[in-house]
Amino acid sequence: MPLIKLKSKAINDSSFLHKTKEWVKTTGLLDLQVNGFGGVDFNTQGLSPESFEHALEAMLASGVTTCLPTIITGSESHLLNCLTDLENARNSSALAKTMVAGFHLEGPFLSALPGYSGCHPIQAMGAVNPEMFLRLQEAAGGNINLVTLAPEVEGALKFIEKLVSEGIIVALGHTAADAEIIRQAVDSGALLSTHLGNGTTSELHKNDNPIMAQLGEDQLSASFIADGYHLSPEILKVYLRAKCSERVILITDATAGAAAAPGRYRLGDLELLLESEPVIYDPKTSRPVGSAVTLDQCVRNVMRWYDISLEEAVSWAGENPQKLLLASKAKTLFAESEQAVWWKEEKDGWKVKAAQSGKFLFTA
Repeated sequence: MPLIKLKSKAINDSSFLHKTKEWVKTTGLLDLQVNGFGGVDFNTQGLSPESFEHALEAMLASGVTTCLPTIITGSESHLLNCLTDLENARNSSALAKTMVAGFHLEGPFLSALPGYSGCHPIQAMGAVNPEMFLRLQEAAGGNINLVTLAPEVEGALKFIEKLVSEGIIVALGHTAADAEIIRQAVDSGALLSTHLGNGTTSELHKNDNPIMAQLGEDQLSASFIADGYHLSPEILKVYLRAKCSERVILITDATAGAAAAPGRYRLGDLELLLESEPVIYDPKTSRPVGSAVTLDQCVRNVMRWYDISLEEAVSWAGENPQKLLLASKAKTLFAESEQAVWWKEEKDGWKVKAAQSGKFLFTA
C-alpha cells in the first residue's frame, strides 16, 4: 500500500497529473463511525501509534480522508484507557492529526433492553453520568465530538442540552424511545440517528416505533450501514426516501476485520469471525455483530442498488457528514489542506485510485 508524504509541489507532479486526466476527482470521504480497521481494534486497550497509523493508512486507501474513531460501551476504566490510547496515538502521528476529527463515543448511556443493546455489554450501561463523561473527555484530550445515546435513559435530555452547548454533536441510537421522547431529544439539540434501523429489537409495532419516529423527524440526519447485511437494499431504499438525500449519511461502523484477511478479530472483549463476506460474526452464536465493509464499497453499493450518480453517493459519504461536523467544535480538528479522492470507473464499479488527506497521498 503506497502512502507517500507530499512535498511542496508533489501534487503537481506531471506523472500524477497525467494519470488524473482519466480519473474523476471528488471530495474526500468521512466516516463518522469506525470501531477498528485493517486488523486493528480501537476498543482494545494498548493501541500503539504504529497500529493506529496502519489502520488510518488502510482507511485512506479506501477513500476515507477524515474519520471519527469510535469507542463503544465498556466499564469506565476500560473507556478511559481506550480513549487515552487513542489520543496518545493521535498526538504521535502526523497522519492521525490530519485524518482524525475527534472521537465518537457510542454508549454507555444506551437502552439495555433485549435487542436494543446490540453487542454492547448490558452490565456497563446505565443512567447518564455527567461526571463520568467529563473524565472520559479529559482522557480524550477534549476530542469526543460525537456522542450516541438513548434519549429515554435517566438524565439524557438535560445531558443533550449540555453537550450541544459545548459544540458536541448528539446522535440517537440503541433506543427504545417513543415518538414524544425523540421529539424532546430533537428539541434539545440532537442532530443525528446512528445506524438507523439497527440497534433495535425485531419485535416492533408496525407503525409506532423508534425507527418510524426518527424517520419522521426532519431535523435529524441519519447514518446507514450500506453493506447489504445490516439493512437489505429494499428496506434501505425506503429509509433513504424518508430522509431525503440531504439528510443521508453513509458510515461503515467497521470493526478490525475491515480491509483485512479472513480470520478472528476483536471488538473490545468480543471475539469476532470474518469469513469471505464483509460482515463479521460472533463465532459462539454465528450471529452478525459488526461490519467489515469499507466506505468506498458502500458508495459502490448504493450506486448499483439505486442507479444514482457517483456525485450523489459521495455527497452521502463525504459532503453530508462534513456539513454535520463543521457545525460543531470538531471543525477545529479538520485539516485546512485539501481532502480529495480520485476515482476511476471499472467493470465492477468506481474504484479509488488516489486519496489525499492534507500532505498525505495514497496512490493505488
